[in-house]
Amino acid sequence: MMIKRIYIHLMICLLILAGCSSNNDSSKQIKLTISAASSMTESLIKLKEDFEREYPTIDISYNFGGSGSLRKQIEQGAPINLFLSASNTDYEKLVDQNMVEGTAILTNEIALILSNEINPPSFDKFLKGDGTLAIGTPEAVPAGTYSKEILQNLGVWDVLQDRMIYTKDVSQVVTLVSQGAAGAGMVYASDIIDVENVTHVETFDSSLHAPIEYFAAIIKNEEQSEDVKEAIDVFYQFIQAEEANHVFKKYRFQTVK
Repeated sequence: MMIKRIYIHLMICLLILAGCSSNNDSSKQIKLTISAASSMTESLIKLKEDFEREYPTIDISYNFGGSGSLRKQIEQGAPINLFLSASNTDYEKLVDQNMVEGTAILTNEIALILSNEINPPSFDKFLKGDGTLAIGTPEAVPAGTYSKEILQNLGVWDVLQDRMIYTKDVSQVVTLVSQGAAGAGMVYASDIIDVENVTHVETFDSSLHAPIEYFAAIIKNEEQSEDVKEAIDVFYQFIQAEEANHVFKKYRFQTVK
């Protein structure tokens, strides 16, 4: 009987300790919401796995979209902790309002993709035909802004006006081309990793457009707890570390030197 009582007592103690441990873990769990350019989707999903494995008490939630739309959400008070922008303009607009602080971390290139239904695929053949060209809406999507600049410098912007399809982000461009709903599209080089039913025709010379830079920006919020601020800084530093750079390079980004 004595041994049985001791055993029951030990089991109760273990259950109490387990409950306390569970409660402590729950109380330490910090949730961060990160708004990021849709062109970073695949790379950031991979980094989320790596980050949460290393920092299990920090939970990352992403909000992907066009940088212009994401910037407007932040201006309107959306509960965002960090902003990863594909647009220097949208980043600087927030800096001018003293809403963020950050730095450039990546660069990218603009690539032309064609639907596999165009055979043989070439930009010249596309221009001579009547197929549609999908790009991000220039006023809201940075990739669309760069694409418009490229087409203007190539002297074909006006020629293609009746054949344009404007999208809310670059992911939609890829989808339209891969499904054959658009004959061609202009996207970031990082958007076409392992994409089926499209052909990467060429990457445009960087002299045809303004420099493409991605910015990591911490949203200023004095009401955040110290634990949240520390978690934000941990993620901010993590995406600039060597391990993260390897992931970004795998997805055809270049790191800022």
